[in-house]
Amino acid sequence: MSGPNSGTRVGDLPHEHTALLREIHYLAAESARLRQTTDTASLSVTDHARALTQLERLDRERELTEIAARSQGIPPSWVAQARQAGRAGRAWTDEQRLRAAPRQQTGRRTVKRVVADARQLVDMAALTAAREHRLTAHGFTSEPEPAAAQQLRRNMEALWTRAVRTAAAIEMSGRERARAFTITDEQLQQRTEQYLHYGLDELNAEWRSHANPAVAASVRRSLSSLRRETRTIATPSTPELDADLPKPAQLTDRARAALGETVAADHTDTGTATEAAIAAAMPAQLAYDLDTNTSPDVGEQPTTTEAYRDAGPDP
Repeated sequence: MSGPNSGTRVGDLPHEHTALLREIHYLAAESARLRQTTDTASLSVTDHARALTQLERLDRERELTEIAARSQGIPPSWVAQARQAGRAGRAWTDEQRLRAAPRQQTGRRTVKRVVADARQLVDMAALTAAREHRLTAHGFTSEPEPAAAQQLRRNMEALWTRAVRTAAAIEMSGRERARAFTITDEQLQQRTEQYLHYGLDELNAEWRSHANPAVAASVRRSLSSLRRETRTIATPSTPELDADLPKPAQLTDRARAALGETVAADHTDTGTATEAAIAAAMPAQLAYDLDTNTSPDVGEQPTTTEAYRDAGPDP
């Protein structure tokens, strides 16, 4: 989708783009409706808390859908237009005219995408650790959704690959890479603490959204588009460049360690810090299920540029 013109009809877009914009509009409209109800209706404490939880879920789903939309090359101004129309209660049809999308320089756009990919990896690692903790607390001793768990690992590998390859392609400076790729234990601990407030159903819903195959598919398209724009994607030739951004398995292990420390600290006053840390750890079988990478499909190379040859627009 290069150079969209002013007055483009929603109905003239590719089907998948139309669907994403429609979903953004719907989620924004539902969130606005529920927020108005929460602000105006007399709700019990329980109903109010339930409404706030639902609002958080709707907003999070919309944010993830917007990420997917931008990753597939939908201009941010169109994403914002769908969101604004939903919040305002305006209709969204195939006849909707989209505003002209401002042109952006590839360098600035891709730097922002590198930062976004790194942040999403942190989120996925923290979510994985918190979900493991909840599964253990509910008596699970093995991963209940192994196929989705494998897809989530593939998505994380794809995001890591795009971040590293893009940084190399646009020749990000050492300072820029440090800002984008430095992930502290404090960041991981803060994120895992936030997820500890979620129930298992909420964690599962968030986790499944990150385990969607569309995540890896959008990465393949954007890498292909970036290759066309920059003519070639530089492959990191030194371990130092790859080491700038911790690999997904390392991030997940660090998130687990951070979660263990958080749970242990919460139980210090009762003298059960050691027991809490043990409880936060995964049973051997579940840890194996979640950490073991099964053999990729024939021809699949999730951590190499060649694994992402699909054509598609750059976000």
